[in-house]
Amino acid sequence: MTIDTMIITLTSVALLSSTTILATQPADSHSVVNRMAKELGLSDTQRSQVETILNNEKKEVEAVFNEEKMKLQAIQEETHTNLQAVLTPEQMQKLDRKMRQKSSSGRK
Repeated sequence: MTIDTMIITLTSVALLSSTTILATQPADSHSVVNRMAKELGLSDTQRSQVETILNNEKKEVEAVFNEEKMKLQAIQEETHTNLQAVLTPEQMQKLDRKMRQKSSSGRK
């Protein structure tokens, strides 16, 4: 595994949770309910029920992503610790710099 591949892998783990969450959640759940109400002709009762269902789903999805984010962070920390055991302090500093550069440049 090359250093670039390692950096991309570690950076991907760090970015995975935040980008996945942003990609799967609607920007405004209220507008989703409004659109559904209009397109499906929902009654006030149905609208209220749909809104409750979507709010519950959002909470459940957030809980799953938070749990996965914690798991990913633990993996990343373990990887970092394992690398520290193998690399010299200078090599570790260089790797940390490269990882920061890659993450700040959008993984170019």
